[in-house]
Order: sequence, then C-alpha cells, then structure tokens
Amino acid sequence: MRSDHSPTLNVLSETAYAEYGSALEMLAACKAANKPTHAYGYFEHAKDEYNHTGAFLSMLSTRSQIVPCNTARQLRFNSSSVITKGYVDSEGYLIENLNIKDFIAFVYTNELLAKSSFEKILKLVGPSSIDGETISGIMRDELRHHGFAEEHFLHYYPALQPWQLRFYRIRETIKNKSRKLIRQNVEFLEKIFKPLYSLMSYLVARLVLAVNLDVFKRDGKNLLDIPTKSIL
Repeated sequence: MRSDHSPTLNVLSETAYAEYGSALEMLAACKAANKPTHAYGYFEHAKDEYNHTGAFLSMLSTRSQIVPCNTARQLRFNSSSVITKGYVDSEGYLIENLNIKDFIAFVYTNELLAKSSFEKILKLVGPSSIDGETISGIMRDELRHHGFAEEHFLHYYPALQPWQLRFYRIRETIKNKSRKLIRQNVEFLEKIFKPLYSLMSYLVARLVLAVNLDVFKRDGKNLLDIPTKSIL
C-alpha cells in the first residue's frame, strides 16, 4: 500500500467501527429505557451513529479503489470485529454493565472525544472537500449528543461536581489510548508471526506430500494381511 494512503485508510476504518459500536450501544440503551422520551433520544442518537458509519465506509470504499486488492480486502468491514476490536464489550452492552449515571457520563465524555478525533480526520481529508463537509456535519452531531448528555446531567444530577466529569473524561481518554496501543501491538505481532505461520504451513505441506499413503488403502485387502505397522 502506498504510505500516503495508509494512515487515512486505517483511521477511516477504525472510526467506522467506533461509530458502529456506538450505534449498537445506543440501540441497546433505547431498548432498556424506562421513559419514552429517553428511548426516543437514544434511538435518534443510534440513527445518527449508523449514518456516520455509512459515511465513513463510503469514504473508505472510494479510497480503497486506488490501493492493491489485498489491502482493500483487509479493510473490508466485518460487523463482528466491533467486538474483537474492543468497541463493544463481549460481556454485554454498557447500559447493562453501568448504572445510568455512569452511562450518561460515558456518552458525555466520548462524544466530546469523538469530536476531537474528527478534527484530526478533517485535516486528513481536507476541510474544503466534500468529505470534509460530511465530517463537519458529523462533528456537529457529536456536539449535539454531548449537549443532550450535559442537559441530562444538569437535570437529574444537579449536585454533580465539574471535577467528576473531568475524571470521567480522563478515564475514557486513557481507555481509548489503551485500545489503540493494543491494536498496534496486535498488528506488530501479526507482522512477526505471519511469516513463521507461512513457513510452518509450507513444511507441513511438504511433509504430507512426502508420505506414502498407499499403505493406508483398504480396498480389496484382507485386514488380517495388513502389516502391524499400519494404522487402521
């Protein structure tokens, strides 16, 4: 792959997974909501995230047309990877594992972090491009989601201190950086071990080709005449 396309393609791919994971989380929250107004808010949030996913996949698809087929194949979207990549916990959705206060805090902080990440993507695609306009619209959505979460806090948790929200943000920032570090380590290890796996597969294949399998044929043979060294 050409080095000038690699960062952009990887960022668009990972962002699509992140947005898809957020959509699933919001849909789960919609299902678990006790109030119709909350359910509607979560549903609208989920719809936005699904649309964001589609937008990033569209950008990725366009750019994948100018890279080698093997590279484009590796970037193909797989919905189950949202779990293996850590964007959705295999133990359950956030709304199932967090109390409602912590869940809203998660939304509050991550929407702001997402907006910050999109600012970097905006520089990659160009602010004045068509994709740049799309990302600018997504950033406005993220700020709106952040504002709704803030309104929820002010209404239901008026005693919540600003330092507590800052703590939530620091915690989520560390988790996001940890996820990126793990992904980078996995990619590094894959580069190391893939040649070893290929070599082992080659050696096993050569060994199988060298084995004389005629002794294992049973057609037209008396089993009592088969040598004892043979395997039934």
